[in-house]
Amino acid sequence: MRSKGIFYAFLAVCLWGTMGTTIKLIVARVDSFSAAVYTGLFATIALLIYLIITKKTKELIIELKKHYLFFIITGVIGLGIQQIFYLKSFQLLPASQVVIVFYLYPLFMIILAGLILKEKTSLISVFFVLVGFFGVYVLASNGTFIKLDINTGLIVTLLASLSWGLFSVLIKLRKINAEISMFLFNLVGLVFLIALVPVFGFNYFITLTETLGILYLALIPTAFAFVLWNKALQLTTTSVCSNISFLTPLFSLIIISLVLKEKITFNQIIGLIIILGSVFLNINFGNKQKNNQK
Repeated sequence: MRSKGIFYAFLAVCLWGTMGTTIKLIVARVDSFSAAVYTGLFATIALLIYLIITKKTKELIIELKKHYLFFIITGVIGLGIQQIFYLKSFQLLPASQVVIVFYLYPLFMIILAGLILKEKTSLISVFFVLVGFFGVYVLASNGTFIKLDINTGLIVTLLASLSWGLFSVLIKLRKINAEISMFLFNLVGLVFLIALVPVFGFNYFITLTETLGILYLALIPTAFAFVLWNKALQLTTTSVCSNISFLTPLFSLIIISLVLKEKITFNQIIGLIIILGSVFLNINFGNKQKNNQK
């Protein structure tokens, strides 16, 4: 069972690794906001079909009535605002840089968990968080450590990472079936995005190629990978899955390099190593240090 869980986790990570390349190819042809709406639409439909097949629609209605305000707030942040920032970042920056900077979200989670959930954070954990942000400094300074290139793309990517970190913390407030909660988050996010169509505009006509690309993004690295990850968490430990997840940006960079032909720079590699290292150390040693202090 454990080996099966590890296999599911690896497969989910491999699929997530294709996300950055897919988004970059899509936003080169369709504006990022329209792409976010289409992705939300297809993902919501796919998750609804999954819930109908698994006969969880009654439970869905019950949970929605009990926690409707929670789903509205969390869904707007995680699958609404975050989606706008995340897809826009791929229009503004090379895909490789977005992938690296976005992976700060586990560190944002640690900060926000302390503020919202009142989780105690050890000094060593705080240190690891600062190390992670130093990795972003390496990227922003292009390895010079003097001149910072703080552009709109970097700010938008940081906001995407922050909003996903906030979403990840908020979902810990309620213990609800993962498939049901993700459907409702996607549904709320979709409604929020549709409400913003008069503000951002919308591309009502997309080609078959663009449709297939968005369908892949919504169904494979989003809906299907999520189901695989949920099964992995059921079959093996959270710590094992967390450590396997470190492969996501590595797979992403390999695919980006091969498909998009983006040159991965030395300072990007150093920044990635620093960020992943800080997250790994926090997950594996930050909590242990905190537990020893109790």
